[in-house]
Amino acid sequence: MLTQVQLIIEIILSFFLFLGIIYSFYLSRVLSHLKRDRASLLSLVEKLQSSVTSAEEGVEKLRVAGEVSGRPLSRMIEQAKASGSELDSMASKADSVADRLQEVLTRVPNQERRLERLLLEVEDAQEELAKDLATLQSYNLHSTPEVHQISEETPPPESIDSTEHGLSDSWIAPEAEASTAPHLTASTNPPAPTPAKRSKFADHVEAPPPGSLTRARPYLKALNRTFLKEP
Repeated sequence: MLTQVQLIIEIILSFFLFLGIIYSFYLSRVLSHLKRDRASLLSLVEKLQSSVTSAEEGVEKLRVAGEVSGRPLSRMIEQAKASGSELDSMASKADSVADRLQEVLTRVPNQERRLERLLLEVEDAQEELAKDLATLQSYNLHSTPEVHQISEETPPPESIDSTEHGLSDSWIAPEAEASTAPHLTASTNPPAPTPAKRSKFADHVEAPPPGSLTRARPYLKALNRTFLKEP
């Protein structure tokens, strides 16, 4: 009986021993894996440390590069802002110029119609001026023979004897000369026709002097209203 109990205990112990041996093999294998992982972790830590140091150096270099390149970039940004404001002002000026051009374009048809009216008025003025010049020339041609006839019909003044009336020649001579001079000049020299001025509207028509025309001309008033009024 006692031997059977010892045998059972020994079998149980041998079984646990076998399980312990198997577990020890398993643990040793796991330990080897852990050691390998530890080595890889250590190498990874070293790599991470080297990368951290290189990153710190890169950050320092980037900071220096940013400080160096930031100054011209800031100047360029300021210039871009100034150019943007200038472009805005130019755009506003362009808009105002476009508005003015639009206004001018809207005024062009009115100006064209006004120019047509002015041309019609100028043509009417030229026609009236040509008619007035023709009548004035015919009037001058008819008036010159009458002047010659009047100068021929007027007899010369009689000479006055100063001794007969008891007057001196020095007192009579100036008055006699002054009275006889117009008749002599009228009889000897025929009146020359007044030189006609050239009109600013007709190219080959001669205009009379302003004093020779006495009646009022409506086309002159129309021209003054047309050319002298403010646009």
